[in-house]
Amino acid sequence: MQIWEDDAVNLDSHDLMILRELQRNGRESYAELSKKTGIPSSTLHDKVKRLMASGVIEKFTIIVDDDKAGYNNIAIIGVETGARQYREVAAKLCELPEVVEVYGTTAEFDLMIKVRSRSRDDLSNILGRIRTIEGVDDIYVSSILEVFKEEHGLPI
Repeated sequence: MQIWEDDAVNLDSHDLMILRELQRNGRESYAELSKKTGIPSSTLHDKVKRLMASGVIEKFTIIVDDDKAGYNNIAIIGVETGARQYREVAAKLCELPEVVEVYGTTAEFDLMIKVRSRSRDDLSNILGRIRTIEGVDDIYVSSILEVFKEEHGLPI
């Protein structure tokens, strides 16, 4: 039975179970995944390989604890751009390592970005670099005081 369809990739209920478990722990062995999902290890291996080949699984990575790594200063920034330079500005913002998310929006701002830095001084330097990008007309900075929820996976 097909549960979800995304353009050319059909995901069945086993695919979704595998994705849920791998989002929880991408280092889990096929033997452990098999125990949790009831899917034989050899089938799991084939399904994960197919999910990777189709691009559903882009890569396996880690999640770093922001506080322990010293990157707990977070800002959400609205960026106004010249209409003709929207994509160029977005591309330049994507090149900055401290800019961890870049979104084109239909909101008050052309772009919304999320920046992680080590301190207010570090953030100030990053904001200075953003302001010098050709096409950035203005920025509006909101510092994050508390994080109540921040998910790195999908609600599969």
